[in-house]
Order: sequence, then structure tokens, then C-alpha cells
Amino acid sequence: MTMKTGGLKLGLAVAAFMALAPAAQAQQATELGTFNAWSAYTATDASGQLCFIIGEPTRSEPAGANRDPIKFLIVHRKGMGSKNEAQTQIGYPYNTTDAKASVSVDGRSYTMAARGSTAWLASSGDEAGFVTAFKGGSQMTVRGTSQRGTDTVDTYSLSGATAAMNAIDAACQ
Repeated sequence: MTMKTGGLKLGLAVAAFMALAPAAQAQQATELGTFNAWSAYTATDASGQLCFIIGEPTRSEPAGANRDPIKFLIVHRKGMGSKNEAQTQIGYPYNTTDAKASVSVDGRSYTMAARGSTAWLASSGDEAGFVTAFKGGSQMTVRGTSQRGTDTVDTYSLSGATAAMNAIDAACQ
């Protein structure tokens, strides 16, 4: 990993952590490791320890669309007793009237609920099955529609997903 790539990943992880925790209570995230396309981190906020993995798409369509950084996270919140919270930060505000956001792993699709520039699995009942598919899959695709009506498709490699999930599972038991 080059210094530029490493700094970018850490910067994105800290930015993601800041989005997850209230700014007044946020502390810096500690990297647990980088596993091919995914990095794992741990941090604390007012509710206690949290652990998360973060990845960036290998391909985004349409190419050249004006978007903020795009990332996908899976979060464990030890202090709240929650696990496998899957979410994406899509890099633009979603269309609020008909978001139609979804994530698929090797063709199996899950509906996402969107608000602002973030979407998460629409049903918490899907989280365990999604993570199982995520860990066993090879490719993940996130689809969404922006406020301006632009349909986007972000494709992620799942290389290293299992190792990254194992790292946060161990850190946030």
C-alpha cells in the first residue's frame, strides 16, 4: 500500500467514523488491518466501542459523474449490542421521492432505505443474510438514483471481505 493510498483510506475511515458518531464525542479510529479491498477499524463513541469495515468501489457509473467520495461500510456497535449494520455513502443526495436504492451480492439483491446521501439495508432482518453473502461473495453492486435523476452503479470487489469482517468480529465481541 502506498503512502498516498494509505492516507486516503485512513482519511476516509476517519470521515466515515465521524459520520457515525456525534462530532463532540468522536475519537480517532484505529486501523485493525487492510485486507485487499477492505479495511477494518475500531473506535469509541458515547455508546461505547464500535468496529467497522470500509471499502471503495472498483468501478462507478456513469464515469465522470460529480460525486463526493463513495464508500460502503459494515458496522458493529458493541455498546449498543448491534451488529452487521450495512450502509453506503453514495456521494450525492438520493432522490427522496423514489430512491430505489439496492445492493446486490453476486446477483442476490437487497432493498436499501435512503436518506440524504446515505442508504442502509431496509430491513434489519436482512443484515445477517447479507453479511453471509458478502463474506462468501466475489462482487457487490450498489444502485441508486440521485436527486437529479441520475442512475448510478457502483461495483465493489469483495476480495478481503471475510478477513475484514473477521477482524471486527474479534474486536467487537
